[in-house]
Amino acid sequence: MVLLAPAALALAALLAGPILAHLSKRQPRERRPFGALLLLERLQRRLHRRRRLQDRLLLLARLLAIAAVILAAARPQAQWLGGPPTFGGTGNVIVILDDSLSMDQRMMGEPAFALARKDAAAQVRALAPGVRVAVIRTGGTATMLTAGFTADASLAASLVEAVEQSYGGTDLRGAFTLARTTLEGAAGEVLVYTDESGSGVVEACAGDIDRLLELGSSILPRVYGPDERRNVAPVEASYGDGLEGGTVTVTLANWGSADREVPATVHLPDGAQITAFATVPGATDAGPGTVETRFTVPRQAEGGVARVEVDDPDLPLDNARYFHLPRIGASRVLVVDGDPGSTPTRSEVYFLERALAPWAGAGGIAVDVVSPSGLAKLDPTTHRVAFLANVADPAAQAPQLVDFVRRGGGLVIGMGDNVTAERYDSALASLLPAPLRKTRDLVSLTADDGASLRPPDVEGIDLFRVFARAGRESFARVHTRRVMTTDPPVGDDVSVLLTYADGVPALLERRIGNGRVLLWTSTFDLGWTNLPLQAVFMPFVQRLTGYLGGDAGGAAFTADGVVDAPVTLSFPPAGGDPEVTGPDGGIVASERGIGTLGFTPARPGAYAAVPTGLPPLAWVAVNTSASESDVRRGTSLVEAQAEIAPERLRRTFDLDLPLVGAGVALLIGAGLLGRGRSEDA
Repeated sequence: MVLLAPAALALAALLAGPILAHLSKRQPRERRPFGALLLLERLQRRLHRRRRLQDRLLLLARLLAIAAVILAAARPQAQWLGGPPTFGGTGNVIVILDDSLSMDQRMMGEPAFALARKDAAAQVRALAPGVRVAVIRTGGTATMLTAGFTADASLAASLVEAVEQSYGGTDLRGAFTLARTTLEGAAGEVLVYTDESGSGVVEACAGDIDRLLELGSSILPRVYGPDERRNVAPVEASYGDGLEGGTVTVTLANWGSADREVPATVHLPDGAQITAFATVPGATDAGPGTVETRFTVPRQAEGGVARVEVDDPDLPLDNARYFHLPRIGASRVLVVDGDPGSTPTRSEVYFLERALAPWAGAGGIAVDVVSPSGLAKLDPTTHRVAFLANVADPAAQAPQLVDFVRRGGGLVIGMGDNVTAERYDSALASLLPAPLRKTRDLVSLTADDGASLRPPDVEGIDLFRVFARAGRESFARVHTRRVMTTDPPVGDDVSVLLTYADGVPALLERRIGNGRVLLWTSTFDLGWTNLPLQAVFMPFVQRLTGYLGGDAGGAAFTADGVVDAPVTLSFPPAGGDPEVTGPDGGIVASERGIGTLGFTPARPGAYAAVPTGLPPLAWVAVNTSASESDVRRGTSLVEAQAEIAPERLRRTFDLDLPLVGAGVALLIGAGLLGRGRSEDA
């Protein structure tokens, strides 16, 4: 209630008139002589009554009539916050469709986004002929779906219907900026389909809302979301050492008002599942309710990207949280350096060590490099794979090596000038895929090239299956000058995995118990071959390790990402030319820089950086933004407009004429009442 002319209230002094009139002495109309003093006391009482207010109801009516007229002169006005202007009229319509993750909230069993999309398409089709329409989506980064305005309502409606639910955030500010740019200073109606969830989303758009309103545009919200906002989601997950194999700690958050009990399941990379129930307290003014839940993982578990998932039907898209899980149990690799060499590049294991752990200090697989005497440190409970690189005499540790392989360990034997066939055949006859014979020069050791490898069978041999796309041909660029020859392999447990162009075996395999032995007939340094200088060397060594049950060195580099936020990975010079694969195994658009690879994930899950046809070099665990899980109602667009430009939404009603009418009615009523009293008198 406001007064447009408050100075008129000074007329309130007129209210004294009726009061004074009612207090004035009234002379009796009839005069009757009397002489008896007996009536004096009675006369005094009658005069006293005449000095009091007479006819109070009549006085009240006269006062209210004058007050109504005075108040009408002050021009009172009733004001209240109403809804936004009605839809239609300017000829320019912009539809903003919120396809962010929070729009997956359920309304009557259906996603709010599906209902909003259906309504938006119907509104567009119902536009009058000649009305121009533009369509903008807000999920992730706001995007214009039409090329500016179009008069083809059918086309615009089909574009609306083609929008899919996204996992991204709400770029409402970007949508309003696009709307302003599209209007180019003209007025229009901006129809916004959103759930108005999250704190600060609408507040961030205050400047754009102000500019749109200044241009005479109308912002018309269509809010979709359940009346009772509820959501439970995992917001943190991490692995730590602990009892048994280790512990995964998960933080669950609840944005609903009531406590919730939900089942949570940790899915390990090897397919194992661990389920627990957790009661999550309801949200308060300070924020969502949270609780920590711990899961004990087995003593042996594959490494990679794991996930924790809750069963919450209110907002299914944020039910999973992805995190990195190191290999649990035996995971270290023991590398025995049989020829340290005078310089790093002449060391037998210089190239091996860098192929197994290309990002030193980045975590992941650990490499223990020892001299031949250090082979006694080989422990099946700690090490998964062992490399013998040009070791002269393994006789002292032969029983330990046999036990290691039979208990499931993997052994890779590399040749070199220190190796003699007699010592190996005597000490490791029960492990070798075939007896060793003698070294053989495939070409002159002074020659620039050597015998090339024959591309492997990527279909029939599991070891090389990951090289199927293009990496297979990379093996042909490996040239070798000298090899260690063997007898022809015999037995169902022995096979030749790789050969040179002339048929000489390059890689042989033997299965023993639960373990495997691989024999590389050349060296792992530059003594007999150029393999360490080829791009295929690092993924080949990593694949050997993974094939034998250890973690691939490329998985040592791990990173975390958020949906719609750019991710940048760095690679060593030997990283090849990697591509990014998404959770479904498809190729994700990426940009290569000098030693870097960048991409923007569109959905949560495990992403891998994979050189063409080679094993992954890195893993990225991508999750949704926690802000999108906050489904509580924030500031509404109506409230924001009312604060920025209240005159656009204020409803008013002038009360002056009704008050004048009330005053006249009261005066008429007072007149009739006064006349009746006179007749009674």
